Amino acid sequence: MQAAAIWYDESGQGRNLYARFRLTLDLKSKPEKALLHLFADTTYQLYVNGEFIRLGSLRFDPKHPVYDTHDLSALLREGRNVIAVQVNYVGHKTFITMLSQAGFTAWGEVVLADGSQIDLTTGKAEWKAAPAAAYRYAAKSSLFLKAGDCYDQRLEEGDWSGAAFDDGGWKAGVPLADQEAWGEPEPRAIPYMSGEPVPVEKVLHTAPLERSELLCSFSVPMPHVSEIHEPDQTSRFMAAKTWIYSPEAADITIGLFYQNSWINGEPIASGLYADDKSMRLNHRVSLRQGWNSYFAKCDALQDMYHHYLALPEGRGLIVSADRDKDGSVQFRRTPVVSHEQYASALSGRELPFAPEDDLTDIGGWVDVLAGEHGESPTMSSGWDTYGLAFESLKVEELAERVFQLADYPHGFSLLLDLGMTRLVLPRVVLEGAGGATIDLTYGEHLNADGKHLRHYHWYGLGDRAYADERSRQLDWRLTQPRGFRYVRLTVRGPKQDVVLKALELGSASYPTEKKGSFRCSDPLLEQIWEMGVRTEAVNMEDAYTDCVTRERGQYIRDTIIQYHNNLAVFGDHALMRRSLQLMGQSPDATGKFRAVYPNTGDYTISDFALNALEGFWAYYAQTGDAGLVVTYWHAIQRNLAWFHELADERDDLLLDAEWDVKRGIKAHYGGFHGDLAIVEGYLNITGIHCVFSCTYLIALRCAAKLAAVIGRQDEIGELERRIAILERSIRETFWDEERGCYGDNDRKLSHSAHASLFAARAGVLTPEQLEPVRAHVRRDLKSLFANGYGPEDGVFVSPSFSFYIFEGLYLIGLADTAERMMRQGWGWFLQMGLRQTPEYFNLSDSLCHAWSACPTYFMSANLLGVQLPTVERPDEVVIHVQTADVTEAEGAVPHALGLIEVKWHTDGQGARVFDYVRVPEGLTARIVG
Repeated sequence: MQAAAIWYDESGQGRNLYARFRLTLDLKSKPEKALLHLFADTTYQLYVNGEFIRLGSLRFDPKHPVYDTHDLSALLREGRNVIAVQVNYVGHKTFITMLSQAGFTAWGEVVLADGSQIDLTTGKAEWKAAPAAAYRYAAKSSLFLKAGDCYDQRLEEGDWSGAAFDDGGWKAGVPLADQEAWGEPEPRAIPYMSGEPVPVEKVLHTAPLERSELLCSFSVPMPHVSEIHEPDQTSRFMAAKTWIYSPEAADITIGLFYQNSWINGEPIASGLYADDKSMRLNHRVSLRQGWNSYFAKCDALQDMYHHYLALPEGRGLIVSADRDKDGSVQFRRTPVVSHEQYASALSGRELPFAPEDDLTDIGGWVDVLAGEHGESPTMSSGWDTYGLAFESLKVEELAERVFQLADYPHGFSLLLDLGMTRLVLPRVVLEGAGGATIDLTYGEHLNADGKHLRHYHWYGLGDRAYADERSRQLDWRLTQPRGFRYVRLTVRGPKQDVVLKALELGSASYPTEKKGSFRCSDPLLEQIWEMGVRTEAVNMEDAYTDCVTRERGQYIRDTIIQYHNNLAVFGDHALMRRSLQLMGQSPDATGKFRAVYPNTGDYTISDFALNALEGFWAYYAQTGDAGLVVTYWHAIQRNLAWFHELADERDDLLLDAEWDVKRGIKAHYGGFHGDLAIVEGYLNITGIHCVFSCTYLIALRCAAKLAAVIGRQDEIGELERRIAILERSIRETFWDEERGCYGDNDRKLSHSAHASLFAARAGVLTPEQLEPVRAHVRRDLKSLFANGYGPEDGVFVSPSFSFYIFEGLYLIGLADTAERMMRQGWGWFLQMGLRQTPEYFNLSDSLCHAWSACPTYFMSANLLGVQLPTVERPDEVVIHVQTADVTEAEGAVPHALGLIEVKWHTDGQGARVFDYVRVPEGLTARIVG
C-alpha cells in the first residue's frame, strides 16, 4: 500500500474534528470493477454521487488499524461521479477510541470495460479536502462517549457529497506530516453493522411547546474537563452574575442547575429535584422590588459548562447584567482558567464576588449576550414545558405529518418508544424547519410525568441541528449511533408549518441471525431465555459491548459472558476473535490487560485481567484457532506476570485483595472487583482472598492448556508448579471445617456462597467437601433476595456476577438453586415490565446489559442439556440435562456444522425420555445421566 494519509492540514490535531474528502471521476463507461479500501481515524461516512452508503469503521488501537473495503461497481455510472467521505476524528477521551491524529487513507482502483484503470489512492489520485464547518463544538454525550453531534445547516456548503457540487474552492488533500501515526492496517474481519430498519413501537406523546417560563441560558466550551481516568487539563470553575428586575417584591420559584447561588448576597436555600424535569432543582427565593443581584458558582460537570436559569413568565421579570431593561448583555461570566490561575487568583476569593471585583487578574468578566442560549439538547428538552396535547398520533401517521404553526407556535415535541433498547443510526428529514432548532434526545427512563426523559449530568444523550432558513429541507443524518429505548424529536422556534418527511432508525448492531431456540414446561423460564436473546443481540456491535447506551465499551468480563450467551443463540465466533484481538493489544505499562479497550491510562481491574485467560481458552476450545493464541501469547504472559509477582509475595501464592492499599496505589474498583451491588458485608473483599485466588488459579489452568496448544513446553512446568501450590493453599487457608464451606478471606470474616462456588470452579473442592458445600450454598441462596421476596433490601448475587455463580451451582449439582434464582431475579425483571436484562436490580441504571443475560446460556447448556463440542472432544456433543422441576424441554443450539436439536420429556414414572437428539453430520451425541 503506497497510500498517503491526508487531511485538510498537515497536523491532524484537535478535538472532535470533521473533514470532508471528494474524488471526482469522469468515466467513459460503467465500471467492470471498482474496489475502494479506506481507513479513517476515527470514523467515516461514505457517499457515492450523493447517496449515503455506510458508516464506518471499527474501533481500533492506532498501532493496529483496520481498513474497510467497499465494492462501488454497482454505484458508479458512465459520466461524472463523486466518491465523498466525511471523517470525524474524536480527539478526546472515550471508552471506544484512542488519541492519535486525524487522517484519511484510501486506495483501490476502478477498472473500465476497455481495461483502463483509475487509481483511487490518496496521495496519487486528486482527492480534495475541506473542514466541515457545519459541525460545531458539542459536549461529550457521557463520561465514556464522544461529543454529541451539533450540526449547523446555516454553515453548510450545500450538497457537498453530490456530483453536481462545485468543489473548486476546495484544496487538494494535504499529506499529514506524521505518516507513521498508525501501524500497518489489516482488513476488517467482521461484517458491517446490519443497517436494517428499527421500528418505532408507539408514539407516546405529541405536544406543543409552551412558554410558561423565562429561560435564560448559555454554554461555554471547557475542553478536557472530566476526561474519565485522566487528569483535567483545565479548571472546572465557572461563575456567572447578573441582575433580575422585579416590578414588585415577590416570592417566586426558580429553576437552576446544580450550583451554589446567591440573591442579593444571600445564599439561595437548597432546592428540590423536579419530579418531571431532568437535571433541575426548584428553589424558592424572595425578590425585592427593583433590581436584585444574582450570582452563581458551579464546577463544570462535563467538558461544556451549561448555565440555565428559569424564572416564571408573566411576572414582569427582566434579566440584565447592566441593570438595563433594554440591555444586550444578559450575564457576565468568568473566563475558562487553568488550575494554576484558579489556585493563584480565585480559590482565595470570597463568594459571591464583590460587585466591584472586575477580575482583571484573570482577564476580566466575559459578556454573555441576550441572544445566546444553552447548547445542551438534554437540558433544553429536559426543561421544556408542554402545553395540553390535542392529538394522538400512530406510528404509521408520522411520515409526511404536517405540524401547523397555528397549532404549534413555539414548536412541538414527539416522544417515541421502540419498546426496548436498541442501537441505531438516526436520520431526520424535515421540510419548513428553517430557522428552528432541532433536538434529538434519547434515554431508557422517563420521569414521573411520563413525558420528560430522565437525563443525568454525566450521561445525557442528545444531538442538535440548526436548520437554515434559506433551505427548504433539513436532511440530518447523525455521524454516530445512539443507544436508547425512547427518542424525543423537539422542533423549537419554527417559522412556518413543519413537515416530518422521514424519521429513519437504522440498526447499528452486529448482523446476528437467531439460530438457537428454547422451549420448556415452565413459561417463565422461556420468557427469561428470550429476554437474554434480545439483550445479547443489541449489545453485539463491532465488539461485545457492556451496554449500548451510556458506554458502549468492550469490557473483558462482559465480553466473556456475552460470548457464551452468543454460543447458545447465534453461534458466531468472528466477533469474539475481534474482541480478543483488542484484549491482546490492551496491556498497560504494568502488563495487565485493560478492563475496557480501546482505552488509555491505567484503567485495569485485577480480576477482569485474570478473567481474560478464560476468554482466550473459551474461544480456542470452540474454534481451535491456535494462531490467535500464538499472536497474543506474549501479552498473555505479561498479564500473568503481574499476578505472579503479587503471588510471590507469599510462599502460598495466595492473592491479597488489598494489594492496592499496601502498595499505595489508587486502583479503579480497589484491588479486587468481586461482585458489586450485593448486600454489604456478605462477600468481604479484604485481605488474602479466596475468590481472587481462585480466579488466579483458573487463569493458571487456562494458561497451561493454551501453552500446551502452541507447544510452549518450557513454560508449562512453571505454570503447573504454581497450580499445585495454589490448589493446596486455597484448601488449607480458606476451608472452614466447622461451617462446612470456604471462607472469603484468610480471617474468615464472611462465608459467601461465592467462595465455595469459586473453589468448585477452580477445581479445588475435594469429594469430602462436596456435600457440606452443597448444604451451605443451598441454605445461603435459599432466596436470591435478602428479604426473601424482592430486591429492595439487597441481593446476595448481582445479575452480572451470576454467570460465575450459575456455573458453580451446576458444577456441584444444585440445579434447583440455579432455577430458583432465575425465576426470582429474572422473573422480577419481567414483572417490572422489562424486555431486556438490566445491569443491576437498581432499575435507575442501565436497563440493557448483556452480562446479566447469562440465564439464556445456562438454560440451553443445562435445561436443554447441550454441551457443545470443544477441541478436547471435537466430534462429540454431550447431552447432560440438569434440572430440578422442568418436565420437558425442546430446542436447538447452533454449531459450525449445523443445529444441534434436542427434545425430551418426563414420563409418568418420572424417567427422562428423549424424543430426539439430532446432531449435524460429522458429530456424534452422547447422553449423560
